[in-house]
Amino acid sequence: MVVKSLSATTGVPESVLRLLFTILLSYPLALFYRFTFLRPLKTIWAPFLRNLYVVVTGLALCYYHNGSDIKHSLIATIVTWIFCLIGDIVGNRTLSAISAFLFNIIYLTVGYYKVQNGDYGINWTMTQCVLCLRMIGFAMDFMDGEKLKKSKLSMASTHAKNSISSSPQKVGISTSRPQKQPISFEKNIQLLDLPPLIETIGYAYFFGSFLIGPQFSFHLYRKFLTMTLFPDATRIPSGSYKSAMKSLFLGALYLGVYEIGSGYFPASYLITADFASKPFINRLMIMWWVGKFSLTKYLGIWTLAEGASMLSGISFNGYDDHGNAEWNGLANVDRWRFEFATSLADIVGSFNTNTNLWVKTYVFKRFAFLGNKELSSIISLLFLALWHGVCFGYYFCFSLEFFDVEIERRWAKRVESYTKPLYLPQNKNNPSIQFWRRIHQLVGWLGQTCALHYAVVSFVLLKWEYIRIVYNSVHWIGHITVFSLLLLDFILPKHKKTSEVNNKMINGDNKMVNGDNKMINGDIRNSSKKIN
Repeated sequence: MVVKSLSATTGVPESVLRLLFTILLSYPLALFYRFTFLRPLKTIWAPFLRNLYVVVTGLALCYYHNGSDIKHSLIATIVTWIFCLIGDIVGNRTLSAISAFLFNIIYLTVGYYKVQNGDYGINWTMTQCVLCLRMIGFAMDFMDGEKLKKSKLSMASTHAKNSISSSPQKVGISTSRPQKQPISFEKNIQLLDLPPLIETIGYAYFFGSFLIGPQFSFHLYRKFLTMTLFPDATRIPSGSYKSAMKSLFLGALYLGVYEIGSGYFPASYLITADFASKPFINRLMIMWWVGKFSLTKYLGIWTLAEGASMLSGISFNGYDDHGNAEWNGLANVDRWRFEFATSLADIVGSFNTNTNLWVKTYVFKRFAFLGNKELSSIISLLFLALWHGVCFGYYFCFSLEFFDVEIERRWAKRVESYTKPLYLPQNKNNPSIQFWRRIHQLVGWLGQTCALHYAVVSFVLLKWEYIRIVYNSVHWIGHITVFSLLLLDFILPKHKKTSEVNNKMINGDNKMVNGDNKMINGDIRNSSKKIN
């Protein structure tokens, strides 16, 4: 009733308000967990009690958001666990992983067909798409655990790393910062044994991430339950409250900017006759801003969701160089890097970070046997498109993204001999070099934003009839530019790598030296003959 009346008053769709309320409700739940469970409990049931709290609160939040449609996520979680159990019994975890993969992706796709009508909607498929990746990753980690069992590693030491212990070992806090791995998908996340069903449900419905992410491994969730995530479980580092409030404020700010900006530049305006009548440059500028504010929405909602993970403690990411605790371990976006990215590679590393890591871990690397990174990238992007939905716009957007990234990679190599000196340490304070470095960064930023915002329009509009209208109005300039650069790359001669040139020069010098040695040896022999 409250949501409906508020929706009628503000004009904001009820589904959007319910999404925001669900995220905001995770904050007090995380705070209660922090005070009650994020400390040593004098019972061997401590991990079980922590997990039980996550199960109850996660299911309650999911029911608040999805209502009776919560059954879909419950079915997917339980069926995935049963697949893993059967695979363990028959001694074929690979079969269970394949079954879990097919079941989850087919279940999600059928759900999309039933509820999507060509427009993006907030419904049970939103939580289902997050769960889909989580359960596939869970099954694949379980499959990898079987391979680990068969390896030469010590079973005792490996099992100790994966088993639940209510009294984690205390170690001193080091202020030195080791080289970090992303905590969402670290190395050695294989599951030797099948976790209990109740623990799997807790992992699936963790209140800080079941709705819109972030993604993370079961290995991390277990470390969270056992408190082995922290160097000293009796002294939880400070700073999480401040970090959470910062995420809350910045998330709200981004969403506010989105509401204002999308009011001036709505995506629906791109398919109007008024837009088509604008001068060409104006159309490109409007299209740029539509893409910008469309992405701002995701930055806002992901930033807002980060706060609950920080408060709960699961996003603890070690210490910085000054010994201060960091709580950005599950950040789904690097805002500063994203806003000032000078390449599409920077965008991939700063936007929807944990999902990209998931795809890299469970899709891209699994096709390494093909021996072709481009083919692995195509398969990964096709999977991402299918995971997002069945609308044409997703496939159109990700296919263009592949060519954009590929063109950027090819031409970056071509101009590397000119751009690399701009970033050498010895040129850091050179005024002339600084000027050209700024120019290069500006060109890179402008190029990646134009490419990104141009492509994301199809991701937003989804339907081919709308996409065609928009790109016709700008004469498909983005596509023409990309494929023209690709054609030029094929036509123009390839530049030889510096290392190859250096090797040839070295080999040439060696030949000259050998020739000189031969001449010297010949002179010595001739001199010896004359003396004799």
